[in-house]
Amino acid sequence: MNRESLGSQTKRTDNGDRLIRRGLGLKDFLYWGVSLILVLAIWFFTFQIAKGGGVRAAEIILMGVLYALFTVFLIKVLRYTSLPRAWCFRLPFLISVGMAGFQFFLLGIVSGNDQFAPISTPSYETQVVLGLVILLFFSIMSSFGGALFASSLEDGLWEDNAPPPADIKTDVFQRHLQVIGVPGIGPRSKRWFDIILAAFGVLISMPVWMMIVFLIWLEDPGPLLFVKNSVGKGGINFRQFKFRTMIRGAEERTGPVLSEVGDERVLAVGRLLRKTALDELPQLINILTREMSFVGPRPQRTVLVLDYLIHMPEYAERHQVLPGLSGLAQVAGDYYLTPRQKLRFDRIYIQHMSLGFDLKLLVLAFLITFWYRWQKNWDGRLPRKLLHPNLPEK
Repeated sequence: MNRESLGSQTKRTDNGDRLIRRGLGLKDFLYWGVSLILVLAIWFFTFQIAKGGGVRAAEIILMGVLYALFTVFLIKVLRYTSLPRAWCFRLPFLISVGMAGFQFFLLGIVSGNDQFAPISTPSYETQVVLGLVILLFFSIMSSFGGALFASSLEDGLWEDNAPPPADIKTDVFQRHLQVIGVPGIGPRSKRWFDIILAAFGVLISMPVWMMIVFLIWLEDPGPLLFVKNSVGKGGINFRQFKFRTMIRGAEERTGPVLSEVGDERVLAVGRLLRKTALDELPQLINILTREMSFVGPRPQRTVLVLDYLIHMPEYAERHQVLPGLSGLAQVAGDYYLTPRQKLRFDRIYIQHMSLGFDLKLLVLAFLITFWYRWQKNWDGRLPRKLLHPNLPEK
């Protein structure tokens, strides 16, 4: 028997996490030893920085690497203890942040001491303070990067839960081929509009992406994205990306099902992301890869679409165009429209599709998400004439 397995016990927690409790083994002592060495290295270079009287770029990078490694190895130490899974990842990150904060405080005191400051001018003091702030920020970001790396090794960066088998994807595609054939290329103006706006959107929203990633991981360490296998143009299956708004493995027991109001699986940050539609941000990547457009029929899961096609073959008509980040059905209706109701709205959109109509729907979708939805007395509907004179009631 391997010495490292002596006294091992494996069981599952209430939420299905695999928890391993075991006696100390060689790897445990190795992880503890490396963690201690990294702590000593961090403080050794901290005093070297203090003696140098300033912070240089090489020292900032080195410190970031040390903090990232320390976080990774400390997670390794805690992962096989009885500590709850989430705290095995959170705690090492928080310890690293605490160390970085104390380091910043200590260096701030030392840098103000004339014994360590080679010169004392306003410009030099500003340079030192800026260097310390950059060091603190980079150390914290590196600690988070290490923690994220450790969790990604275990769970990956995205959750692709129950992807449809090849026969289902083929069946869906063949049913579309029988009803709509091979769709033609859409308007070039619409495609160029999608590319330019999506690229611009990714650039300006990067700080928001970083904040969302941090909040999701801090609440429930694990995958950051959720993959929704959906039907795209022509009935082809594609991976639709969203920020994860539910607990890890939320559909392991239920399979792919629609979320209900007050769903207990939804994270606290997930509720905010859903209400503001910020969980849809990763679909900008789908738009850039020509799998989606900004405006079009909202993509539905492949396994659900197959059931719709069996009972309603004309449902394939909505996939004559690229699916959209937002659509007429979402602006004029709500999340709980029936498949037939969605098809009615999608047919109208396809019939009147134009760049001008897209711009109008985007403006209305923005107003609904960031204004109307937050009003107490709003009933969830916009005036039909505001959208299109031929728009049906739900």
